[in-house]
Amino acid sequence: MKQPISDARREYTDIVNDIPTTVAIPGTKKSVKVTGMKPYTIERLTELWCSRDMTIKEDSSETLRDLCKEPYFAVKEACLFVLNGYWRIRLLFPLMWRIWGKLRGYTEAQMLPIIMEGKKKLPLTAHWTNMAYSVDMRNDWMKLTSKEAEQYRAELLSVAKRLSAKNSHSTGESAASSSAS
Repeated sequence: MKQPISDARREYTDIVNDIPTTVAIPGTKKSVKVTGMKPYTIERLTELWCSRDMTIKEDSSETLRDLCKEPYFAVKEACLFVLNGYWRIRLLFPLMWRIWGKLRGYTEAQMLPIIMEGKKKLPLTAHWTNMAYSVDMRNDWMKLTSKEAEQYRAELLSVAKRLSAKNSHSTGESAASSSAS
């Protein structure tokens, strides 16, 4: 069996142990550290996306106009990943994204490595595992309407009839006698 390369193993260990990763900002001499995402950071990221989704339309020309209205979206995302904590976001976020976006003029391409690293630091594995285990326990999925229950029962009965017809010993004899007559 082929073993994973040492870089991949090291990266996995860093993510599991929440070791900060240093990310260089392309085109500058600056670098930032990105750690595992905290719940408040994820909430703020969700809030940022929700406010953005309210302005985006289905038409592609409208979407391009909306992207022009919010040219600092990637900068805001990257700032959330770098700050990553309740007090740091509350105190520094409004100032930091303006400095990075307006004064320094960081572009989306420069923010891409930070956002990519932040994506790796999301604790999604545990989240999706919990969701998979708990999805069947939802109350709305456990209750069927009478129509759904009847349909489900009818499907079970039809499958049972098909299976009993296949397993019957007399099926071959009855098929031969019906073809002879």
